[in-house]
Amino acid sequence: MESRRVFIVWLIAAILGSIAVWWLRSYLNDLTELARTDRDAALELFRTRGVPALLVVVAVAVASGAMLMRQGLQMVNAARDARRENSNGTSRRPPALMAGWVMASAGFILAAVPLALASVVLWLVRRT
Repeated sequence: MESRRVFIVWLIAAILGSIAVWWLRSYLNDLTELARTDRDAALELFRTRGVPALLVVVAVAVASGAMLMRQGLQMVNAARDARRENSNGTSRRPPALMAGWVMASAGFILAAVPLALASVVLWLVRRT
């Protein structure tokens, strides 16, 4: 039951994130066209409409990254517990341990990169 709920949450997050990115991309294309004729109007529209949309996309990415990182760390802990219970003298790492670290690392990157990019965009918008 838990895995079904996690899958549904991941599916909803993926759909919402895809829609938000698609909308933001088309909106930025329109702003690019406007910037060719009226730079100040384009910058103001980006500040009032583009930045909030970007922050929504970043929030979805951070939430998804946090969930993925949490699940990865849960896998790492479960694999370590299983290794302690099953210690038969071999030093081989269980595949779940490596998969957990990969998931946790991917979750961290999924959350950190959009935060860094949003920080740069906000800094640039504030500077202009």
